[in-house]
Amino acid sequence: MSTLSVLQRAPAADPDEERERSALGHDFWWVFAASTCLTLVNGAGAALMARYAIHELGATAGTVGLLVGSSSVVAIVLRPVLGGLADRYGLRRVSVLGGLSMSIGLVILMLAANVATGTGGRLVSGLSSAASNTALMAWVVALVPSEQRGRALGIFGVSVWAGLAAGPQVGEGLVSLGGYTALWIGCGVLAIASAGCAMRAAAPRIEVKSESPPRHPLHLLKLVARPGAASLIAWSGEGLIVTFLVVTLEERGVPAGGLTGAVSVFTVFAISVIAARLVLASSVDRFGAAPTAAVALVTVGAGLGTLAISQDFAVAAGGAVLLGLGFAPLFPALALLATERLNPDERASGIGVFSSFMDAGMAAGSILGGVMVAAVGAGATFGIVAAAQVVALLLVLGGGSHRSSNRDGFETSIVSTAASETPPL
Repeated sequence: MSTLSVLQRAPAADPDEERERSALGHDFWWVFAASTCLTLVNGAGAALMARYAIHELGATAGTVGLLVGSSSVVAIVLRPVLGGLADRYGLRRVSVLGGLSMSIGLVILMLAANVATGTGGRLVSGLSSAASNTALMAWVVALVPSEQRGRALGIFGVSVWAGLAAGPQVGEGLVSLGGYTALWIGCGVLAIASAGCAMRAAAPRIEVKSESPPRHPLHLLKLVARPGAASLIAWSGEGLIVTFLVVTLEERGVPAGGLTGAVSVFTVFAISVIAARLVLASSVDRFGAAPTAAVALVTVGAGLGTLAISQDFAVAAGGAVLLGLGFAPLFPALALLATERLNPDERASGIGVFSSFMDAGMAAGSILGGVMVAAVGAGATFGIVAAAQVVALLLVLGGGSHRSSNRDGFETSIVSTAASETPPL
């Protein structure tokens, strides 16, 4: 039979099948909903935690930092361990248990009478959230076909930013209705709702190839080191602006509140990230992880540089828009670079290691950024961190990555079923 006759007999592509292939599926949206509930809790709690510690627990300026930052510091070390638990015991199991134990931590916070007890509740809720988030992100990678993972991670990131943007307003509303007791009860309900959403999604079954035995943790670190280090540098910029942008703009004469106040710059930033995530969701799959990350890092550097010289709301908002456009595709691009050489049954562990770099970047931006601001001033500090994005750019471009982190980087060895779960965001 001739090749021409075979081609003539080949059936045309079914439009319904094409639409089904491009759809993310019900399981993805249940995971998306679980993540949104978690980040609503994180956004509400983080925004009001310091005030709660001072007004209700008798914290001082020094002990507030201990309570608020305790879970983040511990998470830097424990995220890889939490990811390993997800690899071993299953994505759904860890996600559900994380949501339930998070609600227990919030109850401890509600009943706390001093800073020590409050710190214990913060550790339980924060580490539970870290476990669930790590498992949920690995779940997204496992659920969708390899050629859609960049788009899926980009859309999944919208759940994080939407939760963090709306969380403070939700928290303020709950406090105004019934005080901090209403806040912690409402957050606990959301944590349980996250567990319920995770139970609704079909857990992927990981097929472990016999020729791919588990690798040493230090080898995992080596595999994700370049994109991880790049994320540390980039997210140090986010840690810097979260901690010092409002204070810096106030010192330059921008009012704190109001539609054109310093706080509104963060709203511009969050809206820019969400909008760019939706518009640029397919950029990683289309252009490749490394090129997308490179352009994103240049944009982040430009945004930080703009903030370094901003003297009014308009310029600062422009810098925030640039940051949003940069960070929106940066996370999925770096996440794909970090996981492209991982075995399917070790992705959650690898994502845990990668997330630790991001946690370390946020901590560095806050802590080391404070030292630099005190030494050379805020403008110079923003400029230095902007210039540091060049180092992150070299790490990404020097990694020998493929054009795209999809088909060649990921073997399609994950089978998602509605009825079974076997042991890993």
